Amino acid sequence: MVPGSNPGGRKNYLEVKLLNILFMFFLEKLKESVSILFEDFLDLINRLRKIVDKYKSDLEKSEALTRYCLVDPFLKVWGWDVNDPSLVRPEFSTEAGRPDYALLTEGKPLIYVGVKALGRQEKIEQYINYCITTGVPYFVTTDGARWELYDTHLPKPIQEKKIAEWDILKDEPYKIIQKAFVIWRLNRELAQPPQPLIAKHVSESFMETTITRGTPISRLRIKLGQAIPYRKIIFPDGREYEIKKWRDLLINIVSWLIETGRIRREDTPLSSPKSRKRYILNTEPKHRDGASYKYPKKIGPYFLELHLGSRTIVRWSVYLLKKYNIDTSRVILE
Repeated sequence: MVPGSNPGGRKNYLEVKLLNILFMFFLEKLKESVSILFEDFLDLINRLRKIVDKYKSDLEKSEALTRYCLVDPFLKVWGWDVNDPSLVRPEFSTEAGRPDYALLTEGKPLIYVGVKALGRQEKIEQYINYCITTGVPYFVTTDGARWELYDTHLPKPIQEKKIAEWDILKDEPYKIIQKAFVIWRLNRELAQPPQPLIAKHVSESFMETTITRGTPISRLRIKLGQAIPYRKIIFPDGREYEIKKWRDLLINIVSWLIETGRIRREDTPLSSPKSRKRYILNTEPKHRDGASYKYPKKIGPYFLELHLGSRTIVRWSVYLLKKYNIDTSRVILE
């Protein structure tokens, strides 16, 4: 060993040098990838516009043709190869329904895609319900020309869940690539990002800059005899209901669970959290022991017991949401 030398320091220097070389190599490869992507994208936009010009009337009549001619090529240029079942699954079956596509990462759906024929609109509420039920964070709706991306887990009304949109017929190509970049699936040979969907970072920034209004029901704390200080409840799919009294809280939660297909007839009667003798919801206004409800409220084919104090109403409300796997931090009171 040479006197005064520092083998540990020399090793660290070589490691840093190697890391710098690898970083520069990665950066150059990434630049090449982006350059190729940009060229491919410009070519694609021109081709898609020509297809729409030539076959517009046919595309307006056929969802299948729209998917084949417009949607599949667009997804592919952003790294979602529709011919690779490890990345894309068409007609993806879920317990809530069947989205037109599921875009996968590590074998799990990251984005659901709903498609309609050119010029038609998808039922956004239905797909956002699919996402919430199955835990999928993003939803894209498109008619092949207009694209909209939603962060389904934002605790906001539906239109405020939209985090990006673009139109391949009306927008300038550079604007389209700037906006559509959020769905780019980074080449896994170049990088291993925690999440391949850049929209995650967009939505996080969106949430950071958004002033949180209202109170999540998970944080609701009330005092005995307190009047309700809120005027509406907002559910994760963006649906809003008016509330004037504490009982409206439970009524609206039960109504929403029924409307979204979560509460089913075979689930009833639903017992209260601490008493098997007392029912929350039944197909007749009676408890298990045959006693009649003291304050029944008819909701569709069911009867809800409302002879409750405000604290019990809150407790039952949270219990029902959790029973049907609803994130209570996403149910907002304003």
